[in-house]
Order: sequence, then structure tokens, then C-alpha cells
Amino acid sequence: MQTMDKAFMEQMKRKVENELREREIQATEYWLSELIKVYEKRHQQMADLQVDIQNLTTKMRTRLKTLKKGAD
Repeated sequence: MQTMDKAFMEQMKRKVENELREREIQATEYWLSELIKVYEKRHQQMADLQVDIQNLTTKMRTRLKTLKKGAD
């Protein structure tokens, strides 16, 4: 019986780890695509690039706040 419990726990652990890894991959891919969008704009002036970077950091900060609220 305990062997079965141990096997079940290992299976669940792998499932959770895989799910976390998949979510991290999705989040990283999303933010990478957002950064690539900024890069590919080929800004003519430094000020335009700074505005886009500021907008991206604002989005990231907002997302972090939302996630932290959900963790409470």
C-alpha cells in the first residue's frame, strides 16, 4: 500500500513540475515576443525607444502586482 502511495506521489510531483515548467515557458515566450515587438520597431529617435521600454516595464509591473495579489 505504501509503495503505491509513493508511486502516486512521484507521479503527481512530476505532473506538477511539468505544469509549472509549461507555464513558465508560456510566460517567457510572451514577454520575449513583447520585447521583440519593441526591438523590431526600429525607432528613429531614442525618446521613442524609451517610451516603448517604459510601456513594456509598466505592463510587467502591472502583471506582477496582479500575480502577487492572487498569491495572498
